[in-house]
Amino acid sequence: MLNAKPKLEDNPRGALEQYITSLQSDSKVARKQALLKIKEDIFVNPDNVDCDLTVVFPHIYAYVLKSFSDASEACREVAASIISNFIDKLPLNDYYLTYILPVLVRRIGCPEIVEESEEMRLVLIQLVHEILVKYKGTHFLSSFINDFTNILTKTSADPFPKVKLEACECIILLAKVLQRDFHFQSESYVKPLLSNFSHQHFRVRVASIRAIGAIVIAGNVKCFELSITPMAEKLFDENTQVRLQVTLEVGNWMLCYRDRYSFWHRMIPLLLTSLSDVMADVRETATKLWTDIGLQYMEENEEDLKKKADFLKDVPTHYPDVKRPNLGCRTLVQSNIGKIVPAIGREMDGWQADTRLRVAQLLCWLILCAEEGATQHANTIVRTLHRGASDDDQRVVLEIKRASELFGYFIAPETWWPLLEADVDSWGALLVITNILKGSRKELITKKIMRELCKELVDPDRCRVRKPKYQRSLLQVTEALMDLCGEDCMPVAEELFIINFTVYAMPVDDQIQFMALSNLDKLRYIEKCGKTLTCLYSRHVRRVLADITSDAVTWSLLTPDRCLLECVLLHAGAAMGTQLHIIAPLLKECLATPEVDPEVKLKIFTALSTVLLQRQTNFSKSEPFKLECFLKIIVQEVILPNLVWSPGRTAEAIRTAAVACLCAALQDDPADHLGGDKGGDGDSGDTKVNLFPSKESLEPFLEELVPLLAGLLDDSSALTRQHALRAVCCLAALGARRGCFTAEILHKLYFVVLKRLDDSSDRVRSFAVQTLCALFGRRPRPYDAVVFGAHVDALYGAMLVHLDDADETFRKEMLDALLTLSDVDPRLLMKKVKANINLYRNKAAYEKLSSHLEVIIKSV
Repeated sequence: MLNAKPKLEDNPRGALEQYITSLQSDSKVARKQALLKIKEDIFVNPDNVDCDLTVVFPHIYAYVLKSFSDASEACREVAASIISNFIDKLPLNDYYLTYILPVLVRRIGCPEIVEESEEMRLVLIQLVHEILVKYKGTHFLSSFINDFTNILTKTSADPFPKVKLEACECIILLAKVLQRDFHFQSESYVKPLLSNFSHQHFRVRVASIRAIGAIVIAGNVKCFELSITPMAEKLFDENTQVRLQVTLEVGNWMLCYRDRYSFWHRMIPLLLTSLSDVMADVRETATKLWTDIGLQYMEENEEDLKKKADFLKDVPTHYPDVKRPNLGCRTLVQSNIGKIVPAIGREMDGWQADTRLRVAQLLCWLILCAEEGATQHANTIVRTLHRGASDDDQRVVLEIKRASELFGYFIAPETWWPLLEADVDSWGALLVITNILKGSRKELITKKIMRELCKELVDPDRCRVRKPKYQRSLLQVTEALMDLCGEDCMPVAEELFIINFTVYAMPVDDQIQFMALSNLDKLRYIEKCGKTLTCLYSRHVRRVLADITSDAVTWSLLTPDRCLLECVLLHAGAAMGTQLHIIAPLLKECLATPEVDPEVKLKIFTALSTVLLQRQTNFSKSEPFKLECFLKIIVQEVILPNLVWSPGRTAEAIRTAAVACLCAALQDDPADHLGGDKGGDGDSGDTKVNLFPSKESLEPFLEELVPLLAGLLDDSSALTRQHALRAVCCLAALGARRGCFTAEILHKLYFVVLKRLDDSSDRVRSFAVQTLCALFGRRPRPYDAVVFGAHVDALYGAMLVHLDDADETFRKEMLDALLTLSDVDPRLLMKKVKANINLYRNKAAYEKLSSHLEVIIKSV
């Protein structure tokens, strides 16, 4: 009995003496075993289940707490477990904390890391958490606030993520249970937690944000000021949970923070930014919080908002297709927008695209909530919109478009137009105006702004700018104006036409030209002026031509006036035919002036050729007298001077263009094939347009025209010779129809054409054969072969020689031509064939020709 072990409750020291002694051993195994035995005896042994631990703790705590510094991690872990059991089972009394917390501070609350084991630091911070949980409803913790601060400010920045997480939970709990005392210590917690905002584990970031949220609620103003900017930065975090937590905390601040009325302008941007988050969860959470904040604000300011609430209208008739924020939300933004918008303007100049995107989205929500309340800040908002419209990131531009449209819904044109009027030279300003118009009310725009806007845009210095973004924006403005105002655009229809036609005439690319054409068609529909654009041109093209006032000598291919003239010639159709009295002087100035850029001349000549070929359309509404005067100017003062030979390749190219234009003019019916005998003449009742409807209209030109054509047949350019031969064919056909193709003209031309049978170009030779057929096929009747025998002899002689040409195709063409022209003087031709038949190699051709001639001679 003397050796019996004392009972723990009766003699704690005696019961645990041997284990306490073992704690002094040099063996870590012995020390661990001793700690385990102590734990077992106190908390596991059935004999000691009902033991009063308040009696045991004073005898054992010193040895166990000393083991917190044991060199063995296993011993430290068991010691922590013993203390954890004591905390759980001991009654509430700050006596125990007096001994436990200082030890914890030494282990994990010092500036330097004392407890090197991450796992042990986690165990110790969990021990702190247990203490906070157990004592949270008491007043015992107040006296230990410094100890908690030392521990938690250190562990919240611990390298081990799990320690950070546990420390954040402790901070949140401490902020709730010791609000009064925590207030004075709160600032110490902010910086360690903010250092976790960039941690790679999103759970650490989320926990730190939650802790910051709790600190701000319980802390002083400095905590808020230190935290708000880092919290805003976390709205750009790639993890959805992080952004969601920021939204929750900021929403909670706006609902519960004591000094929230002083910081609305700092918190509103964060919550409104979350309304545009890419994830639906964040957007929905932010929407609910924003609604609750607005309702709470209404309750808190019921007296001030009573009048507004009493006269509160339903959703206005002119309102965006979104849910309208409640009165509290609108009032909050209206009161603070002046402090927020300047900051947005500064951020819009930042270098980070994501930041610019978020502030652009924020601007949309501010305008939506502020409604007419944004009017007094319109200048700042417009500058921000203008800057954002020219952003390189299309996501930003898209949000600026939305913001501009919302701006148009709520801000009167008399407010925003003076702010943008001076900037219409900028495509960014035009983009803003375009989208403002989309949100504006028609009746407000048509009063005054429509006319002033079109007056600015129709200025040649603006609508003739050749820049892709500006042209596109210009077209978009006019399109938005027409979409908004519809038939009310009639007072500015001419200005709208000039703007769009100018871009159509000088587009940067095909897409812009198509946009301009689409706008012109929309204007045609608004003006109800027919089914085609020709009717629209008939109304307005005169103004376009009248505005072409620059000296043609100064023109280049890119000169706006040149582009406009060419566009009218190619696209105005019948509308051009009514403006010949304006077009003729322009063509004369451009094409008859030697100093004009040759490239310009070639372009205009090409366009003029197209006009003349499409005469049935272009001149269908022209008065005969005006058409005759126009043609006289074109032929005598434009085409003929350019047919005169002058040295140089440039002059050669212009001659080619001029003679091609002459071909187009001389073709009686452009649909006819070369040398054909079809075509309307005015005497047959045909209503087709004829440029030379009578002998009197054609004859005055022949005296000067025939020598020039004869000279062109010897031109150094094969293409010019080819076009000249075509022109001779057309002249012969037209002259024969009008009765002014004389033998004298025939004899002046055919001999020069004969020389072209030996031309170096096969195409010219082929055209020469066709031209001979056209000339003699339309010879004046009767044609005295005896009187003009020398000419006929020369013709047949030259042609017969080429029946032996080396080119088989040309031989066939020549045979067909001889068969065609054999009726001029068949006996003379037979005589020449018989005289030299033995000298020719192409026997078959001569035999065929002889047979054909015999038949003709017999029939005569």
